[in-house]
Amino acid sequence: MALTNDLKKEVKQDLIERIKKKIENYDFSKKSGNPFIDVVFGKFSNIKSFIHGTATMLGSYYEILARKIAERNNNFIDVKKFVFTGKISNSESAVIRNLVKDLEEKKIGSDYDKEIKMIYNADTKIIREIRITIDLFLEDKFGREYFIEMKGPDPNKKEVRAAKEDLLNIVAMKKRDIKLEDFDKNVIIIFGVYYNNKNGEYNNWKVSPMFEQGTGLLVQEDFWDLLGGEGTYEDLLGVLEEVKTEITPLVEEVMNNNF
Repeated sequence: MALTNDLKKEVKQDLIERIKKKIENYDFSKKSGNPFIDVVFGKFSNIKSFIHGTATMLGSYYEILARKIAERNNNFIDVKKFVFTGKISNSESAVIRNLVKDLEEKKIGSDYDKEIKMIYNADTKIIREIRITIDLFLEDKFGREYFIEMKGPDPNKKEVRAAKEDLLNIVAMKKRDIKLEDFDKNVIIIFGVYYNNKNGEYNNWKVSPMFEQGTGLLVQEDFWDLLGGEGTYEDLLGVLEEVKTEITPLVEEVMNNNF
C-alpha cells in the first residue's frame, strides 16, 4: 500500500494550515540588514530567512507524519512514540560506548550484525535498569518490533551519537529475551533520515560512518516506504506539488504587498 486518498487530503491540509500560519505571522518587509543582499535582491532578500524558519517549523511535523502513515498501514498493529524500560550490564554499556567511539572516530565502519554479536558476547553481570525514549516504535502483525530514531539529513554529532547509543542499548535490553540467532527475525533497529538533501547516494560525515546503509540506516524513499508501503515517498511528493499550488500565490502576494 501507499497513501490512501483520505490521508493525502489530511497531510495536504496539515501542511497548508501550518505554512499559512507561518506566512501570516512573518514580516516580509523586514530586511536582512546587509546592503549587499538587501539592495541587490530587494523584496527577495528576506525569503531565505522565511524558508529557513518554515523548514524549522516543519521539523516537528515529520514525526507526526511518520506516525500517521504507519498507523494507516495494515502491516502494523502498534505505532507509537515509546519509552522503553529494560536491563543492561556494565559490560554491555562499555562495549556500546567503545563501539560508538570507534565509529565516530572512523576507526571501523558500521556493521549491523557484528555490533549485535559484540553486545550479545558481553558479560551480563552487574545489571541495572535504564529507560530510553524511542521516536517511533512499530510492531507488525507477525510480532516483529521496529525501534526507529528519526532525524533530518544533517543532524549534529551529539544527536547522532545519542541515537546510535540508544539503538544499541535496545539490542542489549532485548538480549534478555531473544537468542542471537533469532534477533533479526524479531527486532529491527533503524536510524531514519526524512530526506536526502543532496543528489546521489546519501552521505553525511556524521551519520554515514555510524550506521550501515540499507540495514541500520534508511533514507528518504526507503524510510517512508517502510512506514507506508512501496510508493509512499512518491505519493508524498505528489501531495507537496498540490501544497505548492496553493502556497506559492500566497507568498508572492505578501511579498508584492511589502515591496
